[in-house]
Amino acid sequence: GERRWLEQNLKNAEFPGILKGEALAAAYADMDLSVFPSRTDTYGNVVQEALASGVPCIVTAAGGPKFLVKDGETGFIARDNAEFLEAVVRVVANRELHARLSEAARKQALTLSWDRVFEEVYDVYRYALTPPPLFRTAS
Repeated sequence: GERRWLEQNLKNAEFPGILKGEALAAAYADMDLSVFPSRTDTYGNVVQEALASGVPCIVTAAGGPKFLVKDGETGFIARDNAEFLEAVVRVVANRELHARLSEAARKQALTLSWDRVFEEVYDVYRYALTPPPLFRTAS
């Protein structure tokens, strides 16, 4: 199947299977770069976890993970396969760029919380429910 093909053709890759807890944290700590080529994921928890671990991410311009990555700051958002590959090579080849992306990824992750998400969603609802000035009633 697919896994056997990958193992035979990607000799330097590891395929540990599902990781949880300390094993997952250790894997992120050992990563230099996270590549997330999905075009259909609506969120991408893996991307958020990688960023929180200071791992720059390369994602596609399709799907939800593009909203987690700041293009050129915490990773790269690729519009096509050529851009995706170019971004991977660029980060791997440039240690200074990698260090800058890693630091920014960690800093961004520290600003994320469910409370913040709630506040932002609540602000959108509040804005949507506030009538424009023309239609407000006089007090």
